[in-house]
Amino acid sequence: MPLSEKSSQLHIHISMEDRPGILAEALEAVVRHDWNVLDIKQFVFNGLLNLSILLDSDDPRAVEPLRQALKEYGEKAGLKIGIFPWEKGNRPEAPYKHRSVVTLLGANIESAVLMELTQTFAQKGINILRIEQLDYGDQHVIEFVIGTLEVHSSVDVLNALVKFKKKFQVDIAVQDDTLFRRNKRLIVFDADMTFLQCEVIDELGKLAGAGEKMAAITHQAMNGELDFKEALEERVRLLRGLPVEKLDELYERIPLTPGALDLVNILKYLNYKIAIVSGGFQFFIDKLRQKYALDYGFANQLKIENGKVTGELEGEVIDGLSKERILVSLAEKEGFTLKQVVAVGDGANDIHMLARAGLGIAFNAKPIVQKHARASINRSNLELILYFLGYNGKDLQELRELEQRKEHREIHA
Repeated sequence: MPLSEKSSQLHIHISMEDRPGILAEALEAVVRHDWNVLDIKQFVFNGLLNLSILLDSDDPRAVEPLRQALKEYGEKAGLKIGIFPWEKGNRPEAPYKHRSVVTLLGANIESAVLMELTQTFAQKGINILRIEQLDYGDQHVIEFVIGTLEVHSSVDVLNALVKFKKKFQVDIAVQDDTLFRRNKRLIVFDADMTFLQCEVIDELGKLAGAGEKMAAITHQAMNGELDFKEALEERVRLLRGLPVEKLDELYERIPLTPGALDLVNILKYLNYKIAIVSGGFQFFIDKLRQKYALDYGFANQLKIENGKVTGELEGEVIDGLSKERILVSLAEKEGFTLKQVVAVGDGANDIHMLARAGLGIAFNAKPIVQKHARASINRSNLELILYFLGYNGKDLQELRELEQRKEHREIHA
């Protein structure tokens, strides 16, 4: 209903120990004095009610009767009721041209962490619009919705938090506050030291008797100190003559990263598409894809002749740019926008992929990778990613229980 030029507006704030019926009782006075409800918000914090109602009336004479009625109701019911004149059209959140969501995750988030984070926001002219605690059990997770009067992006917010991230042992994600933040549909994992808790090529190097040299080259490549393609070809040459049986033996003892299987099962339950895009080898990725029913798997192809590794690769090398192209093509194939894509990786060859995804997560990553990613997790638990997708502790428990019941049904089918 359009507002009259002569209309009056009031902001009513009610607080007390929560119980059923408070809003219904307050609205009796509102309706009796012919006021309209324009906006309403309510939340309960540790059993205490906080209720705000924005009202409008075409009759300026209706202000005082409503004040008196609410005052009497408050005294009778033991409520604290604030009644404030409201300038017509004054909607505090409206001027914010861009909103972001900052998710803070840690085993324990101390008061000093919250103080410094909020001070950083204030220094940069960033206003906090809403705070929600997603979990406070084994994990402490807090979500901030923020905005500024000036146009900014999640990258600008992340840059403002650089010093904060270095100072405190917490994980953090910064995302644009759009409808796609809670509507991700595709997740793309790196394999080695992300989905898997080892560097497969280094393990192969040990089997080939070149472990130390292999690990040194891998370290430089993942830190961005060597060209990935050249480093990969040099390492593959060290594998020349390795029997294919050794690859099979290695696969059987490759450890998944903690939380990987739970995360995959939950995301499949939520109808996500799941891919691994690796700078490692297709031999292992094909087996992982089949065993865990993943949707896609891309990696480098080792050339094998007469049952032995030749020390060469076949086909296109999957490097950083290739990972980015594959991510984009998968999103297009499935009909998703890039804002609906999550990418997770740890090495320099993941930077392009992480930057292109709607949410790029640096997972136990090298410093150069964390510098470029909008989100980081520095603990070995992939299931923590679910908090960055907007799920809270209650949601995760429900999802785990649903997945367990599904597995039970499949076993007894």
